[in-house]
Amino acid sequence: MAKFVKFKIENATAPGSGGDWGGRDVLIPVSDIENIADSTAAGVYTAIITLKSGLAPFNAGASIAGRICTLTVSISQTAATNPTAVTVDGNMPSQAIVKALTANPGGVAAAAQLGLDGGGVRGTDDQMYWSSAVFSTDNTL
Repeated sequence: MAKFVKFKIENATAPGSGGDWGGRDVLIPVSDIENIADSTAAGVYTAIITLKSGLAPFNAGASIAGRICTLTVSISQTAATNPTAVTVDGNMPSQAIVKALTANPGGVAAAAQLGLDGGGVRGTDDQMYWSSAVFSTDNTL
């Protein structure tokens, strides 16, 4: 198994302009992945990875604070274009990460490559891309 999961971020934001620029790789250590979940809100698909590193008691032990990586999905390599509703379970963003985690690439990093949106039919449905990766802290884990 690889030591890292790699996400190729595709968007039109230029390096140096601040924010979540495209054309870069984001690496997450496999040993730091605690949980993976899909989220869909107003047609925006995201994969949410809860990371083990940085978990600490928060608010007098009432909850746990931790690091989260939110990966947004687009069907364009240059614009934030929402995918058509994904109807194939295996094409959900979280499943691309699971496939990378269980792959045996023989290298240090395994790429999490997204599938097609909609019904997953090549020629009819669109390829999905990771359009942003945002790390944050959540105190309600």
